Amino acid sequence: MSSTAIIATIATFLIGSFILSAISYTKQQNLKKRKLILKRLQQQADETLSAIPLLLKVDSEYDLILQLQTLTVSALSKALSLNPADKIIQGNLNIQKGKQSEFKQLKRSNEVTCWLTSDTELASTQSQLAYIEKLLDLYQNNGSLNATKNQELKHHLNVLRHNISINTYLYQADTSGEQNNITSYQLYIKRAMQAIKKSPTDHVQKNQKIKELSERIQEVKRTGRTSGLVNFIKPIVTSAEVAIEETDISD
Repeated sequence: MSSTAIIATIATFLIGSFILSAISYTKQQNLKKRKLILKRLQQQADETLSAIPLLLKVDSEYDLILQLQTLTVSALSKALSLNPADKIIQGNLNIQKGKQSEFKQLKRSNEVTCWLTSDTELASTQSQLAYIEKLLDLYQNNGSLNATKNQELKHHLNVLRHNISINTYLYQADTSGEQNNITSYQLYIKRAMQAIKKSPTDHVQKNQKIKELSERIQEVKRTGRTSGLVNFIKPIVTSAEVAIEETDISD
């Protein structure tokens, strides 16, 4: 074999090796990119899903709940398209589509409670609602949520956060009133009044509610007692209900 043929053979071999290496590298990079996208989509689904249970407990409306569920289904659908053979993703997607259908029909498995029972629980809930607001901004930035819808949902969140604070303070005022704790009773009413002042509701409604609460404080100052007053928000447990609870416990 001539030197020219040998050189040509070596060159062909080297070029072929470079091409195969380039193809292999491209495949590895595509696989790596695919895994990163898949991980990000699964993380988005987990984030939205983690926010929904709280909203089911405290939010009587469905718009925000349904939007988060829709984002979950969208993320899982995209993840499945990247990995069609993944039965775990397929099973989870089917479950979440079922829940999405339930929310569209305004169905949930629990009663909504528009108040919390302690300052600690309130602080934790407000922190979680603030986290949901950050999620909405994140999804707007990545194109999953348009700006107009984001603003609507954030306004709803703002109203929800204020209402929960107001109702929780009034619930604690009711609890203090049942114990005839005048100092604590007035403290929580004043906290509720401050929260009402900051709330994004109609000024006429604000002023009317603040007036009612101010009159209640004046009544307590005049009579020197809180027992016997009508509760603001806390349900009254009847003696019959107490008897039923005690029977259930003993059983």
